[in-house]
Amino acid sequence: MPAQMIYFTEDVHVMVYMGDKLTMDIHGRDTLEKQFSAFTGGIKASHHQNGQQVITIDGDTATDVHYCRAALVMEENGHDVVSDNYIRYTDKLVKQEGKWLIKEREQHFVITKKQDL
Repeated sequence: MPAQMIYFTEDVHVMVYMGDKLTMDIHGRDTLEKQFSAFTGGIKASHHQNGQQVITIDGDTATDVHYCRAALVMEENGHDVVSDNYIRYTDKLVKQEGKWLIKEREQHFVITKKQDL
C-alpha cells in the first residue's frame, strides 16, 4: 500500500461503503496508508480485474468513475475463504505540479460474496 500513496493528495478524503453503510471515513494520506495497510495485512492473495472507466475533465479537476472486481483470499475461523467483491469507485481528481492526484474517493462495495476455498 505505501507505493500507492503517491497517487493521493496529502489531504485526501476516502469514504468506504459496504452496501449503503459508511464503514470507513478517512482523512489524510498518512491515515489512509495506516488503515488500508491494516485492512490488507490479513489478505493472503488477491486478484483485481478493472472494468469500465469514465473520466470527465474540467480544467485542473476531473471526476473518475470506475469499476473493479476484487477477489481476496483470507483466513476466517481457521480456514481460507475467498471474498469476491464488486466495487464502484468515484474519484475526484486534481492536477498538481503536472500530475493527476486523487483528492476524494467514494468506494462502494456493491456486492460481496464469501465462500470457502
